[in-house]
Amino acid sequence: MGNRKKDEKLICMLLEDLGSDFSKELVKSVVNALPTGRSIRLVVLPGKYDDGRGGRTLHEYKAVYNSVFRLSELCEVDGFIIHLGSVNEKDMNNFQIYQSLMKNNRRVPVVLVASDLEGATTVNYDNESGIREAVEYLVNASGMIKLCMLGGREDNKDARARREIFERCLSEYGVTLGEKNFINTDMTAGCVDQAGKLLDDNPDVQAIFCVNDAVAKGLYEAMAQRGLAPGEDILVFGFDNTRMSGELMPTLTSIGSDKVTLGQKALELLMDKMNGQEVSSATVPTRLYGRESFPYEMYDYTTVEMVNADPAFIYRMFDDCFYRYKGSYVDRESVDLKRLFFEFISRMLIAMKRRYMSIETFEELCVMIDKFFEKGAMEYTDAVKLIKSIERIQDGMNRAQRSLAATVLVNRLFARMKDKAIIALSKQMLEKETQYTFERERLEDLLITALTPDRSQESIFRGFGKLGLDNSALYVFDNPVDYSAGRDTVFPEQIKLRCIIRSGELYILSGERQRCRLSDILDRDELTARCRGFAAFPIFCGDLIYGLMMCELTGDVFERGEFIAMQIGRCFGLCLPEQ
Repeated sequence: MGNRKKDEKLICMLLEDLGSDFSKELVKSVVNALPTGRSIRLVVLPGKYDDGRGGRTLHEYKAVYNSVFRLSELCEVDGFIIHLGSVNEKDMNNFQIYQSLMKNNRRVPVVLVASDLEGATTVNYDNESGIREAVEYLVNASGMIKLCMLGGREDNKDARARREIFERCLSEYGVTLGEKNFINTDMTAGCVDQAGKLLDDNPDVQAIFCVNDAVAKGLYEAMAQRGLAPGEDILVFGFDNTRMSGELMPTLTSIGSDKVTLGQKALELLMDKMNGQEVSSATVPTRLYGRESFPYEMYDYTTVEMVNADPAFIYRMFDDCFYRYKGSYVDRESVDLKRLFFEFISRMLIAMKRRYMSIETFEELCVMIDKFFEKGAMEYTDAVKLIKSIERIQDGMNRAQRSLAATVLVNRLFARMKDKAIIALSKQMLEKETQYTFERERLEDLLITALTPDRSQESIFRGFGKLGLDNSALYVFDNPVDYSAGRDTVFPEQIKLRCIIRSGELYILSGERQRCRLSDILDRDELTARCRGFAAFPIFCGDLIYGLMMCELTGDVFERGEFIAMQIGRCFGLCLPEQ
C-alpha cells in the first residue's frame, strides 16, 4: 500500500454537486484532457454551494457535507480547479468559499471556473458568441420579436452576464426585453412555477432563452402542463450543451463550448501555473448546437463537397455529428472513431463519384459501420441529431447521384447506419434500466443487513462489495466526528482504511494495514493505477461523520456516488458503536 510516487502531482477539483449536468461535463472534460504518460493524480471533492438561503436544516446539512473540503487543507495538493456556484467578488465575505478555499490555498496554483474574482486566474465562457448566434437567427433571419428569458441567480456571474448580453443583442435589432419578459430562477429544473408564470404573462411568446439546460427542463414541464410543445409552439434554447440537452424530449437546442471545453482550458492553465509559467485568464468560445426545440444547422453540406469527397468536409461532418468526441480521452487501445468514420464515408462518396461500388466493397463498409457503432460512437452524439444529419447527407448524395446501382448500395449503407444508431441507443437504455434495478436491490440488501440484530459495522464492510463500484475504498474514523461545532471541529489525525474494491473484487484489510494519517488519504495508492481520477464523499448521518468513501470517476459515480455515500451513512447511524 504505497503513497503516490515522488514525481506525481496531485490536482484537486473543488466543486458543487457532482451529480449536476454542468459538474459532470466539467469533470469529464478535465479527466479527458489529462495528458498520457504524465504522473498526475486527480481527486474531486464535491460539496454543496450554500448561498445562505433555505431553512436551518438544509444549511446544517450542507455544512456537514462540505466537511469534505477540509481534505484540501489537510492534504498536500499541487494545484486546484475550483467551481463552487460562482466564485466572484460577492463571495469575498463568504468564509466557506473565499477564506477557506482561496485565502488558505493562495500559495498553491489555482484556476477558477465561472468566476470574476479579481486577481485570480479564471476560465469563463465567451457567453456572447453563442447568444449572438442564436439572436441573429431568431430575430434577423426568422423575424421573431417576441422573446423571453428564464434567468438565474443574481449571485451567479454567468447568469448576470447572459441576461445582459441577451438584452444587448436584442436591442441591436430593436427588440426590448421588458420586465414581464424576464424572470429569475434558482438555475435548477425545479423552476417550474417561475417558468409557468413567464408563459402565462407572455401568451404570444415565440422563443425562450433559458440560462442553462436544467432551467430548460423545468420549462419543458411547465409547457407540458399547458399543452405546449417545445420546437412547435415555442422555440426553446438553453446553455451549457450538457448531455441532458440530447436526452430531453424533444431534444434541446443549446449553446455550448466550441473547439475547447472549460475543463480542458482550466487544466491547461493550471498545469502551466504548476510549471512556473505566467498565465492569463481565458475565455472559451461558444456556438449554438441545433436540435428539435429550435431547428438550426451550423454547417451546410454542399453538393460540390460531397461529389469531390473533400476530406475537410468529411471531418467537419464527423465533428458536427459526434461533437463530444473532440473533448474525450481516447487511449491507445481504443479505435480511432474519427478515422474510421472518414474511411467508410470517403469510400461511399468515392463510389458515388466513380459511379460504381463492388459487392466486396459494400460488405467491407458494412463491417466498418458495425464496428463504428459497436465501439461506442453513440456516446459522442445525440440519436435524433445523428439520424437527421445522416438523412441530410443522404438526401444530398441522392440529388447528386450519377449511378443508380451505386446509389442503391450507398442508401443501404446509410440505412444500416441509422439502424445501428437506434439499436445502440436502445441497448444503452435497456442496460441502464437493468443496472438501476440491480443497484437498488443491492442498496436495499445493505440497509437490511445493517438492521440485523447484531447491527455491527462489520456487516457494512462485508456488504460494501455489493454496491457495484468497481474501484473504491471506505475509510472510517475510530470514533465518529461530531460536526455540530462546524468549522471549529477538530478532525483526528488518524483514519482507518477498512475495505477496498479493486476491479470489482472486495478486500477486507487486516488491522495492521488499516491505519493511516488523514493528511495522507489523497496520496494513497490502493486502487488500480488505470483509474484516471477519484471522487471523495463524506460518510455521515446527522452531525456525525463516520468516514470517507473514495471512488473512481466513472459514470456510475457521477450518477450514484452521493446517494450511495448517504445510504452508507444511514447504515452507520443504525449500527451499534464498535466495542
